[in-house]
Amino acid sequence: MWWNLPRLRDFKSLLPDNVLDVLLRSFAIVEVGGLSGTGPARGRNFEHLFYSICERRGVSLSEKAGARTLGGRASASGFAHEVDGASRSSRASTMWELKHLSAPLDKNELLIFNGKGLDFLQGGDSLAARMPLARFLLSGGNIRDVCRRYAVLWGITVIEPGRMPFPLIYEATARGIVANLSSADEEAIRFRVPWACRSLQSAVSELAQRVADQAASRPVSVVLDRRVSELLDIQEQLGVEVLDSLDERFPDWLDDLAHDTWTEVGGW
Repeated sequence: MWWNLPRLRDFKSLLPDNVLDVLLRSFAIVEVGGLSGTGPARGRNFEHLFYSICERRGVSLSEKAGARTLGGRASASGFAHEVDGASRSSRASTMWELKHLSAPLDKNELLIFNGKGLDFLQGGDSLAARMPLARFLLSGGNIRDVCRRYAVLWGITVIEPGRMPFPLIYEATARGIVANLSSADEEAIRFRVPWACRSLQSAVSELAQRVADQAASRPVSVVLDRRVSELLDIQEQLGVEVLDSLDERFPDWLDDLAHDTWTEVGGW
């Protein structure tokens, strides 16, 4: 499929291939929908489906629902934060929040998820500090715009129906799939989109530098509100263009991927 095509020379890989595979399949299942169950039962089915995908696509989860550690390490505060999913490899660590709610996600859910990551990062060892931590919110329903803004601000990749996740916009463009994409748009995707899905360590480092600059009365080069708005515009406008180009060149690829996943895990 298209994600197995080689990247253009100027594009680097954002995620390990197996994590990208899980991200693709996660987007396919929330886009197609049809998960069984209601209330807490549907949430548990959502978790089990995600765990099956990870297992079959080579992402070994160090933590699943009910876990109180991240990569085997407790939080700095001692709070027993629950982790829905996490992995650790030689290239990157991941942390996942899984939500399949009947109402739009509340902002407190994202605040808590971000706070968990910060608490675990402070409680980690030197290896945890060096290993980039990529964070993902997998939602069976759409989230509010204010939550999208907060996610971009902190580098949390949101996977929700109807909106192409930032890493997939980047990866499709990296393979030269999008027809008639202007050089300005391609550069915007290549240079700006990675910021929307940067590691927690990068987000914290940028925050520290920003505070230091402000404290020393040095000019701040980036207006965060403007950067977040630009990225959400890229997702809303160029993301649609990317998805249309994929549908044109690879008809029904999302449905096919969801069906392949459904067959592989035994349905949902």
